[in-house]
Amino acid sequence: MSDSHQLFETALARLRRGRAARTAALGGSILVTLPNVVACVEPADATGAVESFDWAQYEGKRDTRMVAFTGAWRSECLGGNTRFGCGTLGIHLTVRVKPQIGADLNWKRVGVVYRLPDDLTERTAIGNYITTTGSGDEEWDVMISVPSYHTLVVFDAWYQDGKGSTFIDDNEGEFHVVNAGPDYNVIRVEPWLNTATVGDAGVSGKLSVQAVDIDYDKRLELVATTDNWATVLRFGIGSQGEKNKWYWVEDFSGSVRERWQIDLDLPGPTDKLEYAVGYFHGVVNGARTYQFWDNNGGGNYRIERAAPTP
Repeated sequence: MSDSHQLFETALARLRRGRAARTAALGGSILVTLPNVVACVEPADATGAVESFDWAQYEGKRDTRMVAFTGAWRSECLGGNTRFGCGTLGIHLTVRVKPQIGADLNWKRVGVVYRLPDDLTERTAIGNYITTTGSGDEEWDVMISVPSYHTLVVFDAWYQDGKGSTFIDDNEGEFHVVNAGPDYNVIRVEPWLNTATVGDAGVSGKLSVQAVDIDYDKRLELVATTDNWATVLRFGIGSQGEKNKWYWVEDFSGSVRERWQIDLDLPGPTDKLEYAVGYFHGVVNGARTYQFWDNNGGGNYRIERAAPTP
């Protein structure tokens, strides 16, 4: 890294901290859009792909003893109602931090850095103190505002402790995920592309789903039965050409969504295939795993034996 670039990085880091301090002084949960900075060297994952880290990851130390997303969240309508429903959502995230003795409260702040799957702009939200728990830790409420059609948010939590240190919880590098809408916004069965049939020969044919590309590391699972759940079948990801394994087909919607399919081959006569499809995020590095399901509104999907032709 050149000296000039290093000076630029240092100045930009100070600008970020100063901007956060000024916005925190205004009160309330305030959203700040920060510029993305390209480091001289970015880490690569196991596949060799380069990860794009946000400012909190660059400046902070990963330490969930000091800061952690509790997993608690809620959403509310902030207004902009139309005939189609709420126009803007406020998503409240609860973040836990460990207070430091002798901290300068003028430089203490808690927040999240977040992005939307189809908008990778790095945004920062700053939170408000809620309470001190019996353990002495503090809980803070961080609210982010999103359009109601953007219910899926990817984020990490950060904590500037008032003593010059920044700590982060980025879910072991996998990021946390909250979806304030139905799960089918994340994973959705595509019945119009399905070709699977059932009968005396068993189950054969294709099932298709579309999924939001939250991260390269993911797990898809088909949970199914051919005997009314006396036996539960579970099928995960494999390669194209493998039977009973999900495989990637294509990206679409500007590479925001992916299409995955599975070629079923389940011998043995049956009258019905019943199934649901799950999407799992945070499946590596010991991260917290988030799961989303399309189970047809709780009724599961069904493919039944065709009625005999008269």
